[in-house]
Amino acid sequence: MITGIRISRVEADRPADEAIANMRFNINFDNVKVTGENVEVAYTFSTTYEGEKNSKSVGELKIVGSVFAKEEKAMLEQIADSWKSKKTLPVKFAEDVINILNFECASRGTLLAWSIGVIAPLPITRAKLQENEGK
Repeated sequence: MITGIRISRVEADRPADEAIANMRFNINFDNVKVTGENVEVAYTFSTTYEGEKNSKSVGELKIVGSVFAKEEKAMLEQIADSWKSKKTLPVKFAEDVINILNFECASRGTLLAWSIGVIAPLPITRAKLQENEGK
């Protein structure tokens, strides 16, 4: 269960004053720590704005921080094993983390976007993940 979120750094950059044609979102899980029943997932949420004339970046927002959770022993073991072996998270847990980050970073990123004159980073759909059947 997600218990909190912390933002430790924000960045906003608008190097070109070109009309925006596209936004790209990315969430990286930078590190995972399991301590007792607690999980801390360090993340970087970024939004890149692409221009109309070509697909070069005309702006970027970046939010860095951590998501905190308390989990049952079985899930804690899955999280620790998955991160140690593949640098991924179990699907259900990753889905929860991604959805809270989409909501939190979109709402907080709105002020960042406004300050540099770009549209708010609003990933509208709820993330739904599934296991990859391939190798």
